[in-house]
Amino acid sequence: MASVTLGPASWSGNLRTLHVCLKKHIVSFAHFNFSLSPPVLRSLSTCRIYSQQRYPSAHGPVMPHTTVSLQKSKLLKHHSFYQRMVVSKRNKRSQFRIDDFVEHSARPKKEFDQKAATRSFYEDSDKYLTADNFLATYCSESKTNKDLDTMLAIVSDNKDVSPEMLAECLSILARQPKKKVSKLVQSGKLDPHLTMVSNYSKDFTDKDFVAVLVSLYTFKIPYWHQVYKALISESERRVYSWDISTMLVVSDTWRAINRIVMEYNSRMLELIEPQYLELTHHQLVQLLYVIGENRTSPLTLMKKLEDVVLSYVDELTGKEIAAVCLGYFKSQTIISSAALLQVLGDRALERFDQLDVFSVISIFKALRHATTVHLPLFKKAAATFSPVLQDQLLVAVMNLVFTYAALHVFDKDLLDAVAEKAVLDVKQCRIKDIAKFLWTFGQLNYRPVNSDLFLDTMVKELRAHSHEFPRWPEHLVYSLVALSYLDSFPYDLINTVFSPAMLKHIKEYCPWETLRDLYVVDGAVGVECEDYTGHRLSQEFIKQLPEGGKGSVKHELAHRENLAEVLRMLEQMLGRDRCRVCLILPHFKSADIEIHLDQTNQAVVMDGPDFVPRGKNKQADIKLNKNLIDILTGTKTDSEESPGEKEEAVTEVANKDTENITRLAVQVTSFKHHHYNSHTLLGVHEMKRRQLRKLGYRVVEIPYYEWLELPRHPDTERKDYLSKKIFGQEK
Repeated sequence: MASVTLGPASWSGNLRTLHVCLKKHIVSFAHFNFSLSPPVLRSLSTCRIYSQQRYPSAHGPVMPHTTVSLQKSKLLKHHSFYQRMVVSKRNKRSQFRIDDFVEHSARPKKEFDQKAATRSFYEDSDKYLTADNFLATYCSESKTNKDLDTMLAIVSDNKDVSPEMLAECLSILARQPKKKVSKLVQSGKLDPHLTMVSNYSKDFTDKDFVAVLVSLYTFKIPYWHQVYKALISESERRVYSWDISTMLVVSDTWRAINRIVMEYNSRMLELIEPQYLELTHHQLVQLLYVIGENRTSPLTLMKKLEDVVLSYVDELTGKEIAAVCLGYFKSQTIISSAALLQVLGDRALERFDQLDVFSVISIFKALRHATTVHLPLFKKAAATFSPVLQDQLLVAVMNLVFTYAALHVFDKDLLDAVAEKAVLDVKQCRIKDIAKFLWTFGQLNYRPVNSDLFLDTMVKELRAHSHEFPRWPEHLVYSLVALSYLDSFPYDLINTVFSPAMLKHIKEYCPWETLRDLYVVDGAVGVECEDYTGHRLSQEFIKQLPEGGKGSVKHELAHRENLAEVLRMLEQMLGRDRCRVCLILPHFKSADIEIHLDQTNQAVVMDGPDFVPRGKNKQADIKLNKNLIDILTGTKTDSEESPGEKEEAVTEVANKDTENITRLAVQVTSFKHHHYNSHTLLGVHEMKRRQLRKLGYRVVEIPYYEWLELPRHPDTERKDYLSKKIFGQEK
């Protein structure tokens, strides 16, 4: 670590030296911005600047990790997507960090500290042993009566100070008022202590070792400091001799420091798993917290912990329930026990007065992850937060309403309040927030009271973030697909997303789901925007979509029982060559049943390039007459027949003229196509019906809630039901 100290007399004469030093030691000087006004400079007696070395891998943090557990199966994103994230974090880490060490009145206060909110459950009990309260216990057992200055002098002057005295000195210093500690760090008097910590790391007792680590956290020594390298190695070595409480407080301290210690946590979880039944109530909650913060855990342990959570669930406070749910969500583990999900929702509802909006969102994330709806809890949250939504942080509002949309839960009052909040605080929206707000209303197929103002404001702000499109193209795609659900097509943004440069960024940085949504937007534009003349997806691009990016009739018939039953029944009624299951609109994944009716309201034999009757050759429907035979065999020349006769011979088929054909698109729905506990269609399915009607199809609805009420045996009622739907009468 490099450091530079500038006194008040040298401010004006050393600016160039400061510039050269920073350029040498900051990883990316292009991302460094430094400015201090003269009044602030005069108020500082000295300014000690710490910076990361040009090559920080020797003492920097562990690189951003990926979840290696088997908790949730998902396709890996393109490698350059992770590369983009790593570069982003590296640039952020290389920014100037003087605000970690210098306090002055001009420093802005953060409105919301997510890290503190995540740890807020510690306030519910004094039985937790954490980085914030460990020193109180440690210092109460200390027998030293020396004052602060005496302890500093002893350690600074005596090079042979014992590890025990060093640990005691650091713990006493850490217990001093924050301003005093900050001045001490600025003065540089702690530098000898940090050197001694590295040298004595193997000589501390277990309790002294933890006290030293917690003291460094209290001093706010940055996570990339060289001193932590020795302490990490020592933590990994000592973990095998520690009890559960010590392992948890050390893991909690590393998290508080913001240092990723994957190997230590892996060994800790390996040791805890055989003795998971010995966990106390508070150890269980703290364990799930550190698991969530480290983003990974063995699946076997997480499944075992479900039983332990169930046994302690009646003792959990509201915020502890939130910590448990957030731990499962962040570790990418789905809570498999329906009983546990139900009882967690019940207890959260009972203790709702203990929950803030962050805690409610934490619980909702676990429910969303398990695709489980606890309707009374969702209704309670909507009724509680809708009137006070304007006082909440915008990012909290976005996360809250996003869960409702993901689980298809509709609440009009909440959505109207969200739309009003989004319009008022639109300047605080990130491009991610805009995309999720639009997707929420598009998914739930709802236009709020201020729909015109809301959509215009969101689109305008989306244009204002156009400089972020190359870096976050997926958010542009999500926004456009949501707008298409709501029958809104901003041509300039559509032209941008289909431009060759943007398609290149999407291929490089985005997962396949984004390509799938891009295909939906392209198909919607082709059907609904006749006057659009901008960029579109090429057929070559569409052919390169991954297998999961397009619908599959075989998959639909295998996984949608109602669709297979309706198709089988129609084949019995009409014949196998008079109905077909297909993707009428290929940019939608859900399959349809297509039927053609003639003028007499009778089903006709299906033909066309996309349909081959089962067990038949397509040519079987062609009538062979004398003219056609002569042409095929060469016994009649072109000069011997008129153009009209040739055309008639080639195009004559068994079916009647298609000009008077009524095309039916039979839509067999499932509960996943509707709002939760409602008959209202979701946005994507409403858009599909809108486009089918625009193409001339008559949409016939076979809703699941009507179909499942009909008896299977005998099937007379089901056949009568289908006859009424298709022909308008019993057949």
